[in-house]
Amino acid sequence: MRWMRLRALITIVGAALAIGLIAPVGAAGAGPSNFVVASGLHSPRGLDFGPGGILYAAESGDATHGGAVLQIRNSASRNPVTRTIVDGLPTIGDEGEFIGIDGISVLGRGTHQTIYGVFGLAPQITGSADFGRVVKISRTGNVSPITNIGQFDFDWGKAHSFLWQEFVNGDANPYGILALPGHLYVVDAGENTLNEVHPDGSIDILAYLPNEALRDAIPTCVRQGPDGALYIGTLAFVDSAFLGPSAKVYRIDPSEANLAEPWNSPMTVWASGLWPINGCDFGPDGTFYASQLFTDPAWLFSGGLAPAHGDVVAIPWGSPSTHRSLADGSLGTTGGVAVGPNGTVFVSNNTVGPGGQILRLSNR
Repeated sequence: MRWMRLRALITIVGAALAIGLIAPVGAAGAGPSNFVVASGLHSPRGLDFGPGGILYAAESGDATHGGAVLQIRNSASRNPVTRTIVDGLPTIGDEGEFIGIDGISVLGRGTHQTIYGVFGLAPQITGSADFGRVVKISRTGNVSPITNIGQFDFDWGKAHSFLWQEFVNGDANPYGILALPGHLYVVDAGENTLNEVHPDGSIDILAYLPNEALRDAIPTCVRQGPDGALYIGTLAFVDSAFLGPSAKVYRIDPSEANLAEPWNSPMTVWASGLWPINGCDFGPDGTFYASQLFTDPAWLFSGGLAPAHGDVVAIPWGSPSTHRSLADGSLGTTGGVAVGPNGTVFVSNNTVGPGGQILRLSNR
């Protein structure tokens, strides 16, 4: 998933530390002040709002259910209505977790509305061309492939293994996606890249995110900020486990990308000192919201027996050093974040297995 290269992580942290692989026993659920919009989900991941304030969610699936894309109407009310747009999407168990459609982004209006999705991993890893794909999904559930970015990134990483701190023969795990008019961006948590997918299916690598002190950055989400630049959240899993909150939010202007040497593309750290970021979005007032997969490393060393204390933080546009908790660490393992037109924040909670939820957070 977005914290890939698990064999190496297991070697470093121990088998119980493969985050999200074991649903945390005793982890807090919705909490008394948060509203459960949808429950009983199977590995809920990416969230995004479409036209008309309609919420969309991706489920990666599990051993009992394939992946799916859901539409949730009236998500800000007491009576939300969930409809499955498409189900039975490919999912695969990989080193203890299930990977399928992870990120989604909605663009357009009415009959021209399109949902863009991205599947994790790559054909070179899974043996199936279903994984690593970027796809278009219509309102009626028709799935059309655009390109296989996982395959592309895997080969690119194999050719540029000098970027890693350890020997790697290639890796890929495309996870976060952002559709804008005329542009389609994907972040790859395995290759640590920001990519652009063009209408003809060709791919440019715009930037390579630098390694942390111990391991790689692991970008998980990408959103456009009020200034038009892209803001990318990282997981920084190993560094956060051993050194404390190490996740960052990078600012990248795609127009300044160094396509020949993406590791030299200009970028700045906009926010830092965060627990592993697993999803992000901007609110209508410019506030940046980031889910934190866990806020207590004790969970990592407990084999999933301790609470993850997942959370969502709000970061004001004008004060990126200010991090305000929305859930006070009351969540399980968190995933995608989406902010409604009125500023209401939604998050995927308990992102692995059949106990997944989508929550509406009341502490805005």
